[in-house]
Amino acid sequence: MLIAVTALSVLLIHRAKINNEIKKAEELKRAEELRQQEEKARLAAEREEEERAIASHVYSHRGIEGPYEESFKAYDEVIDAGSQNIEMDLVLSSDGVLFLSHDLNASHMTGVNASYSSMTAEEIDGLQTLEGDKVLRLSEVFDKYGKSINYNIELKTLDDDTIEAFESIVDKYGFKDIITVQAVDTDVLRILDEKYPEMPKLFVCKSQQSFYESLEMPYVDNISVSFDRGLMTEENCSAAHDRGKQFSAWTLSLESSIRKAIDMNVDSYFTNDTPLALSLEREYGLKARTMDNKE
Repeated sequence: MLIAVTALSVLLIHRAKINNEIKKAEELKRAEELRQQEEKARLAAEREEEERAIASHVYSHRGIEGPYEESFKAYDEVIDAGSQNIEMDLVLSSDGVLFLSHDLNASHMTGVNASYSSMTAEEIDGLQTLEGDKVLRLSEVFDKYGKSINYNIELKTLDDDTIEAFESIVDKYGFKDIITVQAVDTDVLRILDEKYPEMPKLFVCKSQQSFYESLEMPYVDNISVSFDRGLMTEENCSAAHDRGKQFSAWTLSLESSIRKAIDMNVDSYFTNDTPLALSLEREYGLKARTMDNKE
């Protein structure tokens, strides 16, 4: 009897030991799985942050300048390529609705020789672009992309009605924190700064004299200069940075000009070739900009 009890005790102790070892192994397995999940999440967050940093330098000009510019097709294409900043130009209908067009006249986009300001929103809605697309309302763009993207918006008409329409739709959608507003007239930026002091304001600069003048304007946050007019220089870039402003350029679509912008540590640039720009920023810009910032 004693032998049987002893044997049973030994068996129970052995079984408890085995169960304890199994439990410890399971705990170690769960801990390792959790560690792997956390490491995977960390690496994913790092990649996402890296992609944001890469894309922050690239502004997709009209989506893609050309036959289907400022259309959903153009914006979808650059967003799919990784763009986080889409640029668009706004014009105003006769009844106060904002539409996307680089030109004040509809002929370039639709073949109809009429100014947008002379047409009602309903009439513009009835137009087709040369590629068969509709002329987009700003509200349609906001509805489609929401807060998943950043908007670079240029006001093409600089009257009070356009500014009021812009303020109205920004307030309606609550998008003031994801918009950079741009204009060739710094007075527009000054007016908008009164209502939206935190909204970045970009001056589209076309001459050296206006560049110097904009350096002294506190409501200009970003000075974007013409590359074709020779304004993207190291001297201008340094002058903007010394005043606490960002320095930008337009429009860069060749590898040579984009590499030059990266080497100069230009903060951002407008491009018609978003895939090329993002590729160069990823393969060349990450290292070059990091080295420049360390210096």
